[in-house]
Amino acid sequence: MKKQKITYKTEEFEEMKKFIIVLLVVVILIIGIYFLSKFVVKHNASLLTYQEGTIETDTIIVGTLLNRPEEEYYVLAYDSTSNQALAYTTYASYYTSEKEEPIKVYYLDLNEGFNKAYYVTENSNPKATKITDLKIQDGTLIKIKNGKIVKYLEGATKIAEELKVEEE
Repeated sequence: MKKQKITYKTEEFEEMKKFIIVLLVVVILIIGIYFLSKFVVKHNASLLTYQEGTIETDTIIVGTLLNRPEEEYYVLAYDSTSNQALAYTTYASYYTSEKEEPIKVYYLDLNEGFNKAYYVTENSNPKATKITDLKIQDGTLIKIKNGKIVKYLEGATKIAEELKVEEE
C-alpha cells in the first residue's frame, strides 16, 4: 500500500503564505529602489562640475578695521562707484608690486552696506581713535599700527605721496 501525503490547508496557513509573499515583494522593491537611486545619484554626481571657492581677504568692513592680524597695515577707503576708484586701487596695486616688503593694504568699499554709515561727503573725522567716531570720505588712506590709527590721509595726491607712487 502506498502512503499518501495528506496536507491540510487552513485559513491561517493561507493568510501566512500571502503575508510572506507580500513581505518578499516589498523587500525586493525596497532593494530595487535602493540600487536604482544609488545609480541615479552616482550618475547625476558625475554630471556636476565643481568650482573652487576663494575668500577675499584684502577687502574688509569698518567693524574689522582695527583688528587685523598684522601689526602694521594700511586701509584704503574709497567709494567703488566714484570716478576716482580706479586711481585709488591702482595706487595700492603699484605700491604692493613695486616695494620689496610692502605694508599690507586692505580695501574698504564705502559703498557696501556695513560701511555706508561711516561714509560722509564732508566733515570727516581724521582724529578718530575708535570705530564709532569714524567718518570717512571717499579716497582715504588710514595707517594702523598695533590696533590704533597713526595716520589719516585724504585725497588722491596725499595717498599717492604716502604710497610713493611715481607718475609717468
